[in-house]
Amino acid sequence: MSFSKSPTPPKSFGTPIPPPLPFPRYPSKFTSSLPCDELSSIGHEDGEDAVPIPDSVLNTPRLVRDAVYSYVNPEDQSEGAFLLSWNKQLAETIGVDKNKLEKAQWTDEEYDRLVKVLTGGARKLPLEEYIAGEKGPRLAQPWALCYGGHQFGYYAGQLGDGRAISLYEAVNPETGESWELQLKGAGKTPYSRFADGYAVLRSSIREYLCAEAVAALGVPSSRSLAITSTKTTVIREEGVEPGSIVCRVAPSWIRFGNFEIFHYRKDRVNLRKLAEYVSEEVFQIPKDNQDEMAEFAEKFRKAEPSKTTEDIKGKAKAVEPEEATEAPPRPVYRNRFAKMFEQIAQRTAIMVSGWQSIGFCHGVMNTDNMSVLGLTIDYGPYAFLDKYDPGWICNHSDSEGRYAFQQQPGICLWNLSKLALTLENLIGAQERVDDLEWLQEQEASPEKEMDLKNRAQDIVVDIMNKSFREVFLKDYRERMNAKLGLGGSDQVRKEDLTNILVPALSWMDDYEVDFHQFFRDLADYEVQGVEDVEQNMEQVELFVKKILPSTIWQARGSVAVEESKSWLAAYHSRIVGSEDLKNDQERRARMNKVNPAFVLRNWVAQKVIERMTESVGKTSTGNKEADPDKDLLDRVLWMCQHPFGEEKQAELTSSTTDGETCEFKRNDAGLEVYGEFVGPVPEWGQGIQCSCSS
Repeated sequence: MSFSKSPTPPKSFGTPIPPPLPFPRYPSKFTSSLPCDELSSIGHEDGEDAVPIPDSVLNTPRLVRDAVYSYVNPEDQSEGAFLLSWNKQLAETIGVDKNKLEKAQWTDEEYDRLVKVLTGGARKLPLEEYIAGEKGPRLAQPWALCYGGHQFGYYAGQLGDGRAISLYEAVNPETGESWELQLKGAGKTPYSRFADGYAVLRSSIREYLCAEAVAALGVPSSRSLAITSTKTTVIREEGVEPGSIVCRVAPSWIRFGNFEIFHYRKDRVNLRKLAEYVSEEVFQIPKDNQDEMAEFAEKFRKAEPSKTTEDIKGKAKAVEPEEATEAPPRPVYRNRFAKMFEQIAQRTAIMVSGWQSIGFCHGVMNTDNMSVLGLTIDYGPYAFLDKYDPGWICNHSDSEGRYAFQQQPGICLWNLSKLALTLENLIGAQERVDDLEWLQEQEASPEKEMDLKNRAQDIVVDIMNKSFREVFLKDYRERMNAKLGLGGSDQVRKEDLTNILVPALSWMDDYEVDFHQFFRDLADYEVQGVEDVEQNMEQVELFVKKILPSTIWQARGSVAVEESKSWLAAYHSRIVGSEDLKNDQERRARMNKVNPAFVLRNWVAQKVIERMTESVGKTSTGNKEADPDKDLLDRVLWMCQHPFGEEKQAELTSSTTDGETCEFKRNDAGLEVYGEFVGPVPEWGQGIQCSCSS
């Protein structure tokens, strides 16, 4: 299907998308390619006389079958709503007109229309203005995803986008990149179950900021375009809270759970449709070459008759133990679905190695929160480590510590195994995956289907080992090598992990050392003119005293200094042994470009939430008092996007999206640009946990 020229849609179903938002692709490639919820699709192709399904039906929670998504309209929360922050950096990335990146460049009418779209009120806009145009209609039809998932280790059945609604797809005309804009907190969908579909201000602020913080630290993530305040009253465990909506962006929001729901419903037809779409459209993996598959079959399959499971068992019984020999590995053909799984495994490995290197805890690594693109998504009870604690649990709903910090790589592997189960038949079919009649015959027989799964197992295990375990370890070593100032990827040594990194992390755990401050202060460790650590003990003692909590230093300082030498000696020797690493100033500059000075810790997020809640209250009630926190989100967003504290003061200047220069307070850490949000974690802010509703 071609998407360059869109058909004129029925007026009943168009959602206007005004500037400065980028041009929509209508219809979207996603909705045009995959099966839709039958109820929500009624009338969409029926022309001018179509009768739209009432929102009371579209948004009613219900069981949805045979569908990847449902059309659904966001709830109109535009009355009294206003924009809290706009991410001009991302706006440029997704293709917003360069003359409309700043809020100050918008007309009042453009601002009002944008707020309406971002708060579900787009249908109030005059539709006729957006139907015709040189690039086709400026219209969209929002949708919500249908998926299942394992939650805390147990399959939970249908889940889906309970409070997230995808507005539309946009394509940056300069880069060709496709982006899907989604509203979180936009009201009920068929997948809301017993929830209200809203988002509170505190959770919206946390997601809006953290997505940008994680991306700026070099870890794949969804992104944040805008956050709005609404007058919706939301009731949560904490009581009545102000409502808010985040506009978040990703190339695709497809998750592991999208495959799982079809697998557990034994819906092989739609599972294949989804796998075809993800492999071809999301990963651009070409269809398998028929000649190559035929050649493989001729060489490896027709040489011997296929053996059933019973044949193999019978032969095993007939062979005496001393005669048994290990069978040669069976030749395998990696079709496009195996290649797709390989891509997902690699991307997931890089994502979680990034988490471990920046001290990030996700908090809810259910399979419905795992992106097939290996993006960090669904920011809920997350946390950046304060003191280094491998067993830290940031989600107080996680009573068993399933998603503790040190568990994250293993959980990713477990989640991948659940995704692999859904793809076993397609992967196991190997070169015959497009012989649909043969594949259906295999799946109709439990014995033959088991053979498919056995064939898939060898491929999946190999992918898990090479595309996840090996990729994770390689990427983690490279990231930590850079954090330690030990050079680029070409300078990684295996012994650095065992001689320096692991002992250093263990020492940090023993002495409750701040994970992030450790690396910033280690950058100041000087080696020039000093051959070994024993000759450098004055500096070692100063370093240890600086990074240890004062109570720990007073009680165990001398022991901590002595025990630090277990890894500092190897670290010192490693540096002085390399001409590329010896220069203290150059090494310090390199380390400070990968070790953040500003980290969105939970205490920082909490402080921002408290002050923004007060600011929103003033704006909502028409309070005319001077509000120093009016642009706070813009300022902290900038900090999240520039976390490394570049040394040149000129590089630290910032401006709000209104073009005005931000004012920053001084702080003891000497990083004026970050104001009060850097330095030691205050006592009240240590170990803050959040719940799944955060």
